[in-house]
Amino acid sequence: MANQKKDYSYLDKIALQPDKWDELDKNELQVMAFRTCFLYGESRNKNIIPVLFRMFEYLITKTSSEERTKLLTALSSVIRKSNPKAVMALFPFIQVETDGQIVRTASQFFVNLSVLSNKEFHSGTNILLELIKDAPEDRNSAYILLGLTDIEN
Repeated sequence: MANQKKDYSYLDKIALQPDKWDELDKNELQVMAFRTCFLYGESRNKNIIPVLFRMFEYLITKTSSEERTKLLTALSSVIRKSNPKAVMALFPFIQVETDGQIVRTASQFFVNLSVLSNKEFHSGTNILLELIKDAPEDRNSAYILLGLTDIEN
């Protein structure tokens, strides 16, 4: 029998119910975060941002940096392969993430994927520079800058 993918669509409804997040196992939580990030990236619906950022804060408390790095890598890969215009899906990894190395990596992915998305070399860089300009004292700004200066690696 062919390998069947599990249907995780039920997580889309749970994503809007933070009181139910504790009932999810770690895999379901990561899949829900992935799906919600990607949905935001595709739709750019600003109404999703508060739920997404709250979910990401919760995800940080339940997963390791290594697990979130794998999630970031998988999300970036799907964006690159299926919809480069969904690059905004990476924003929780840039704005909410607490691990500086993940912020740095997410910034690099964001810039690289923005080139694919917009066909403009500096579009992603300009977005991140605006973000830094708006919050220069923010801890993540330093890691974003590191990501921007290390973009060739």
